Amino acid sequence: MQALLVSAIVFVGLFGGVCAGMFGARRLREEHLSKETQEAVKLGVGMVAAMSSLILGLMTASVKGNFDTTARDVQQFATDLITLDVVLRTYGPGADDARKGLIAYTQRMLETTWSGGQAGPHENGSDASRGTPSEGLLEAVGRQIRSLAPATPVLSELRAEALDRYKAIAILRWTVAAESVTTVPPVFIAVLIVWLTLIFVSFGLFSPVNGVSLVVFFLCSVSLAGALFLILEMSGPFDGIIRVPSDAMQNALSQMLQ
Repeated sequence: MQALLVSAIVFVGLFGGVCAGMFGARRLREEHLSKETQEAVKLGVGMVAAMSSLILGLMTASVKGNFDTTARDVQQFATDLITLDVVLRTYGPGADDARKGLIAYTQRMLETTWSGGQAGPHENGSDASRGTPSEGLLEAVGRQIRSLAPATPVLSELRAEALDRYKAIAILRWTVAAESVTTVPPVFIAVLIVWLTLIFVSFGLFSPVNGVSLVVFFLCSVSLAGALFLILEMSGPFDGIIRVPSDAMQNALSQMLQ
């Protein structure tokens, strides 16, 4: 919703700026629209356009980098879940409770993060209809692994490996949680909107008032508003329309249930 609202503000600002420039040009005296004035305005606006392009590029690179990093961490997270499940399965019946807890945790993560839940991977709230929150489920798995009493050296090695895998999962879980709350600084967005509006006002000052120019500027405004929409959408890897895919976690759950 925030991304859509900002995009609407950008569109209104840009297209409104063009219309305001066209309307204002008709009320200016002829010397204010001379070639010398146009050259001076183009020079100043060119500098602003260069800075706007730089800011847009930095914002895009930042959110895209964070989005890709989160996607890789989710993939690694799913891989660690599968590996831990394999270790617990190899351990034998003594680790069945830990395996069931791991499966329940994976299901809860899918529900809260990709199936309409609002809490995301750092969800801590309780759900009376579903029982323990995801954080509690994962902690319970850790306690069950630590309570294992291996009777042979082989089982001791499996318990140690399971603990290592559990610790890696716990660390990666909080890493993904931290990455999921990355936001674009509002100051960047506000300054960018002002700069882009100024550029479009200058376009309107020296553009002819006809259908072609209005359509072109309309499409340009939509395009830039769409660019801001994509940037803001990618800044929240688990929110909105553009999300990190759940394929890796779905595959991990299917492997556990086999």
